[in-house]
Amino acid sequence: MKVDIFTLCDSAQEYNGKLMIIGTFNTIKAKEYPTIHPEFSVVARILFEEDERAKEYSIEISIKKDDEDIFVMQPTNFLVNVANIPSENPAVNLLMKGHDIQIPKSGTYIAKLKVGENSWDSKLIVE
Repeated sequence: MKVDIFTLCDSAQEYNGKLMIIGTFNTIKAKEYPTIHPEFSVVARILFEEDERAKEYSIEISIKKDDEDIFVMQPTNFLVNVANIPSENPAVNLLMKGHDIQIPKSGTYIAKLKVGENSWDSKLIVE
């Protein structure tokens, strides 16, 4: 499997298997903390190989402060059955939307995507 896209953005939609991603970012700035970020989306596109088709995968997405046990997005888990994807090159698009997300303090946060035993990270800098 390969993660083709893993990003935070202002907004995202899926239409007929296509992702529309608006305003990709990796930095949030605020005048004071705690702060509320009004809206964002976490987007991932995962490509699977043919030999991975007959499997069901556990997927988890979260956003946590790098050096502390502070989550701005608690781990969210779901299952994806790749066997049900009608394509020669199966791909899964994931979109999670967050509204009024409380960010307690500045620092480095890690958006984490886990698929089975594999994981990918994306840094979010909060200034």
